[in-house]
Amino acid sequence: VVWGGCFGTTTLVCKYNPGRGARRWISEGQPSPQPRRVDRTMASEQGASSRKWRVHKFGGTSVAEAKCFQRVKSIIESQGDGTLAIVCSAMGGKPKVTDLLLQSVETAARGDSFGALLQAIREKHVDCAESILAPDAAADLIEVIDHDLSEIQDILRAVSLMRFEFEPIRELVSGYGELWSTQMMVALLKSYGMNVAFLDARRVLRIEELLTGPAVMWEESEKLLDEFMSGLAPGTSIVITGYVASTKDGKATTLKRDGSDFSASIFGKLLKASEISIWTDVDGVLSADPRRVPEAQVLSELSYSEAVELAYFGAKVIHPKTMLPAIDAHIPIFIRNTFNPEGGGTRIFETNERTVERKSIIAGFSTVENVAIVNVEGTGMIGVSGITQQIFTVLNNTAVPVKMVAQCSSEHSICFAVDAGDAAAAKRSLDEAFSREIAQGHIHAVTIIEDMSIVAAVGDGMAHTHGVAGRFFNALGNARINIVAIAQGCDERNISTVVSAQDTERALRAIHSSFLLSEITVSVGIIFGDADVAPVTGRAGGALSTARSSRGLPAGAGDFDADSHIGMALLTLLLERRKWLQTRFESDIRVRGIMTKSHMLLSDEPLKSPQQAMEAMAGASDFEQFADHIRTDQLPHSLIVDCSNDPAIASRHAAWLREGIHVVTANIAALAGSIDDYDQIRNERKTGESYYGFETAIGGGVPVLSVLKPLLHGGDSINYIEGCLSSTLSYIFGRLSPKDTGSTGVRFSEALEEARAQGLMETDPMDDILGKDSTQKLVVLGRELGLALTENDVVVEPAIPLRNDEGKGASRVDWSVYDDAMAERAAAAAARGNVLRYVCRLEEHGTAAVALKEVDSNSDVGQLDGGNIGACFYTHRYTHKPLVVQGPLGSPRATASGLLGDILRLVAELGGRDRGPRQLRRTPSMETLRDHVSPPMPPMPSTIYEGAAEPTP
Repeated sequence: VVWGGCFGTTTLVCKYNPGRGARRWISEGQPSPQPRRVDRTMASEQGASSRKWRVHKFGGTSVAEAKCFQRVKSIIESQGDGTLAIVCSAMGGKPKVTDLLLQSVETAARGDSFGALLQAIREKHVDCAESILAPDAAADLIEVIDHDLSEIQDILRAVSLMRFEFEPIRELVSGYGELWSTQMMVALLKSYGMNVAFLDARRVLRIEELLTGPAVMWEESEKLLDEFMSGLAPGTSIVITGYVASTKDGKATTLKRDGSDFSASIFGKLLKASEISIWTDVDGVLSADPRRVPEAQVLSELSYSEAVELAYFGAKVIHPKTMLPAIDAHIPIFIRNTFNPEGGGTRIFETNERTVERKSIIAGFSTVENVAIVNVEGTGMIGVSGITQQIFTVLNNTAVPVKMVAQCSSEHSICFAVDAGDAAAAKRSLDEAFSREIAQGHIHAVTIIEDMSIVAAVGDGMAHTHGVAGRFFNALGNARINIVAIAQGCDERNISTVVSAQDTERALRAIHSSFLLSEITVSVGIIFGDADVAPVTGRAGGALSTARSSRGLPAGAGDFDADSHIGMALLTLLLERRKWLQTRFESDIRVRGIMTKSHMLLSDEPLKSPQQAMEAMAGASDFEQFADHIRTDQLPHSLIVDCSNDPAIASRHAAWLREGIHVVTANIAALAGSIDDYDQIRNERKTGESYYGFETAIGGGVPVLSVLKPLLHGGDSINYIEGCLSSTLSYIFGRLSPKDTGSTGVRFSEALEEARAQGLMETDPMDDILGKDSTQKLVVLGRELGLALTENDVVVEPAIPLRNDEGKGASRVDWSVYDDAMAERAAAAAARGNVLRYVCRLEEHGTAAVALKEVDSNSDVGQLDGGNIGACFYTHRYTHKPLVVQGPLGSPRATASGLLGDILRLVAELGGRDRGPRQLRRTPSMETLRDHVSPPMPPMPSTIYEGAAEPTP
């Protein structure tokens, strides 16, 4: 029996339950409307089937505390006209009320005191009620809660005496949280004048327990709901308890896990709602777990099938069973954020063009963790019918659910994924069931592979789309992730793989990036060279300079010049161009660490400012720690860029490659060192999966290797290579012996100082003067041609005739003593129409030499000056006129651009593509040119055709 009435400002609704006496649900606040007579005929016509309902369900986080209730009230007010069904969960937060109630039953069953738990429950509700309700309304609601807690206390005393927790008692007690939160919501909404009624779902929702879980008794539930609705005035919205229901004989029960979402879907179908909104604490269904993939995006549209697949594979927003009534009734489900109600959310509905033809093909990615693989194999299984049936019959009898199955086509083995906790039981049962087959050798063994995870890709667009599986597995391969098992349904909506648990996060990031739901993300660390940490010439010192020098950092580094240092130029370039790279190549190059010989900076977030990065560099350098930080499981790809010329750092390149770290280097030492060192790099390039980019080590920003390799790959062969590979010596001799032989060059020492000031020289100028830099580059070119060339095989003549004691260090050399001799030699060359150039030459049979030579001023090498380097490739196809590549090498910015080029070649190998310019534009110059185009040519006279038919214009 339900009756109600209005008493001043209080609306009172009472329900009588036989054997329990009267129970009140009370709401107080704004004055209630004056009592009016309800036309029962009219009310009957306002049943569930004749109204246009919209269902809104608010989860535990949405009603966790007082301010959350107020936020929900505002959302409900904003819904405008229409009749609403509002489903409430129990109060969430920490601790959750439902958890406390279940914990109280467990505590009582152990015979322990449960009073503190009930007190915590009371305090949580009392604090909230007193914050959002008027005093009288709050007092009435607290009275109801106290009455219920008294009943719960009596029940728990009985449980404590029996030392046993009955499932019906757990069901009854755990449902009280929804009763209290829903009544509190009713009281709050009525206090703001909203026309709402309270509905205890146990009055109308009847379910029966099946093997697959709770099943709704639709006809009976619909009949009971219609009876309830017939007593409501027109336009009344209802606030419904989630999670709870009754059995067919009227006993209190629940809808189990995610029951409140299930309640929303059930009432959506019963009310024939136009939509169902699930309000939670996220902006919608995401393309992946944002805790593992920070770039995960909200999916604006999902099909029911996609949502079911993602929900099964761990997407926590919605449970598969929640959607079943909505799917059956063709009701769209919206996932929305209570804390960001303006967000678009996710719409889940039937498969449509937007889900099938989405650009990314894949809707999202998810995982199932704590999985073990049980493998059954044996030659006796081949061609034997019934083996698979027997295996799964055993698992069914052992109550072990199977998550995924994979079988090889030869029938030699079958494996399946189960919860890690069920693996041992499954193995014992299978060993027992197939003991005779194992003894006879027909089945070799039943084995368990532990610490596994399932990674799945889901999308309607996968069906009949070529290359999806290849792209999926290629992404995992590039991330160096081994696949243990594979499964795909014939509907092509899901690809599932089993990987090691420790690879789960990296696998998720790799495939997420590959399908361009987010950019191809690379974690980058930059190792600076000695020049990058030298004081900047001409900079002011002061307190900052002194403080930084005490830490071994560059004086004035807070005001550094990116034009002077390669590492700093690259850092600046990557930070400046990051947004452009994201747009043009859909790649996110994240600089997460920088290091010098003495100090380093490691950051979990991408660096944003070169100056701030240099100022923050404080930790002592540790190569192992640096590499471990750059190679993080949170990002699928890692890269170290070596901007130094330190052989000790170069010696680490091979180890980094073996560890799965890509390497881009301007440091030539590893490639030009011993044959053994080179072979280590070569073997990793050949058999490993890590990229090694060293174009910049040879030519800086000049693509020497990029020109050489296509020649070789295209079937051409090299006769010889000749050129100038040292930008320092190119500049010095271009100034000393200009290509205009009528001009007078500068003195040698003056040219050398100019080169030093422009940052063209190696850290030790002797590396240039003695030809070491040129020799190393020639050695690497020879090795790339397949020659086992070493520095000892190269005939080297220093750039100047050094005295016996001057080859040990530039600091002890007075360069001016060579001015007269070098000037005389340059003048003699000019008199013959030649110039001096420091020339490298490598012939196909391995003869190699580096020396200062006179060359024709009009030759390709003779024309090099101003720090330009050049290489002339004389091949079988380019015999008389060589293929020439030349340009500036020595500028730090040019070298940094070359390093970026190597990084982009890595991005291409990882699956990134140059998307081209976002749009084409016309410039004022183009418009001016169009306005001044010459008039069209006049038609030719017809006499020229001499009797032939004149062509049609």
